[in-house]
Amino acid sequence: MTKQHHCCRCRHVKSIPSEHEQLPKGYIPVLVGTGKAAELQRFLVSIEAFKHPHFVGFLNMAALEFGYQQKGVLTIPCDPEKFRQAAGKEVIRRV
Repeated sequence: MTKQHHCCRCRHVKSIPSEHEQLPKGYIPVLVGTGKAAELQRFLVSIEAFKHPHFVGFLNMAALEFGYQQKGVLTIPCDPEKFRQAAGKEVIRRV
């Protein structure tokens, strides 16, 4: 089942798939947060965002915290609100 959510900075409505559906083309799931796994927030990040210098900083934070051998979904150790502000419209948050 697909849910409708608003993009972070823009007002365009995007369809975000449930856990068992296919991701939107061009987006990668990312977990963001500094707490326990249950406290992490799931974001869908445009692959274009990975080119931006601020996002490279997030990747470096993840590498320092977890190394380069993360299993499963990429986890970024950052406050979700700060992540959302820095990533801007390249991110869709899944609620």
